[in-house]
Amino acid sequence: MEPHYTVRMYDADGNCRIEEVCFYFRYVKELYTPYVYFECKFLSTSEEIADYNRVEFWIYGKVMHQGIVDSIDIRRSNNRNEVYVKSKGFTSLLCQNQPTPGMMKNVDLNGVITTFSDIPYITCEDSDVENYIYVKDGSTVWDAVCTLGFKQTGLYPYIEGINNVRIKKRSPSRHCYLDPRTILATGVRHDFTKVISHIHMQDIEGNYDVYSKENKAATDRNIIRHKQIPLDRQFLSNPESALDYKLNFSMRGIICRYIRYVGYNYEDLFDLVTYGEMSMKNVHSVDVIFNGGMPVTQLGFYDDVFYSV
Repeated sequence: MEPHYTVRMYDADGNCRIEEVCFYFRYVKELYTPYVYFECKFLSTSEEIADYNRVEFWIYGKVMHQGIVDSIDIRRSNNRNEVYVKSKGFTSLLCQNQPTPGMMKNVDLNGVITTFSDIPYITCEDSDVENYIYVKDGSTVWDAVCTLGFKQTGLYPYIEGINNVRIKKRSPSRHCYLDPRTILATGVRHDFTKVISHIHMQDIEGNYDVYSKENKAATDRNIIRHKQIPLDRQFLSNPESALDYKLNFSMRGIICRYIRYVGYNYEDLFDLVTYGEMSMKNVHSVDVIFNGGMPVTQLGFYDDVFYSV
């Protein structure tokens, strides 16, 4: 019989160390975060730390996470060895690598994410070929993914499954019906901390305020935050869309309905959930915590400019 939870740690030669006695883990996947965050605490069969370069987390024989080793700590406490691991999905590396500034011509999503072919374990959906996208000085591969995605779909990209980059809203693969007896809490959260009210952008000659846009959803709430930016060459073919993108992004997750329940149904982003009067809503965030006993899962359902429930 498969153990409930296992963490598998691999070294550069492919040697795998498996720990099976878990007393804590947290798994977080969120629509606007381009990677899974995972941390865990297991009883360890050894006091030694090898040179691990990959972590996997499995639940009942199903892999849930595959990522880099951010940190690992094996300690002796209470006459037992304990291993503490923190990891982010491999897609986090897209946020940490900077392409050569300038034009990427005739490029699709796969062409963007393979800018650095040595970044491992990342896949993507098929996309149309874009005539060009512009890479700003200091921007990352993920910024280029966002530019391509917004041009083609008007949406913000996200991570599906295990390190799979998507720019189109996927069809749900699961529909979960939550048992009312498992519900711990429901609620709705409004978050205005990131909202921009006005954005002003230079033109190609450096003149200020040539392009400006107001976010009425912000000003109606008495939120006044003006932002001045240089010309965003990522949107040179349609400068106004740069304003739309940045205002939309500032509104990400502004309204979040959520459910916290006992258990975990392997929900992924855009799976459907039904509970009571809330019927067939797309999942936009998953936060699972296990601290002994049963895991507790909080699901979030956003209502913003990019996506809604």
